[in-house]
Amino acid sequence: MPNLMKQRNAAGKLIEFGMVRHTADEIAHRTHADKGDHQSPFQGQGKILLALSQADGLSQKELATRLNLTAQSTAEFVNKLVKKRLVTKEKSTADRRKTIIRLTDLGRRTATKESAKVPEFLNVLSDEELDQLTAILTKINASLYDEINTANPTWFKNLQGSVADHLRDWFL
Repeated sequence: MPNLMKQRNAAGKLIEFGMVRHTADEIAHRTHADKGDHQSPFQGQGKILLALSQADGLSQKELATRLNLTAQSTAEFVNKLVKKRLVTKEKSTADRRKTIIRLTDLGRRTATKESAKVPEFLNVLSDEELDQLTAILTKINASLYDEINTANPTWFKNLQGSVADHLRDWFL
């Protein structure tokens, strides 16, 4: 059984990392926003771009389900992406009640470019430290996947598919 004090220290560092990473992402987002760029690919609108880069031509409802977003948030993100000319919206020919979302060429290039970026904060780690971090995160992720699957198998399936698609795109 691991030492409780060491577990608390590690938990504190994870919380600190989350807070610092969030702040760094906010600063980067503001910097990009000042230049008219888009936000991080792992938040809001970026999630939509990544999902469509993996399975283009999804309905807004399918996007919301796949990303565990509300219908309202999904519609808001999609409308912002339309204004940026990164996606298009069209009525389904099979079911006029559905709105189909597709990436534009600019949207596809943007999603590909953003998903290939390696976070700069990893540059401070040696190859050995990167191997250690990868092994630790693999173990933590496996535990979290088990927890999610137990609590909500549907979320687990959606998450697992989304992660698998993203990792496949990353390594191709």
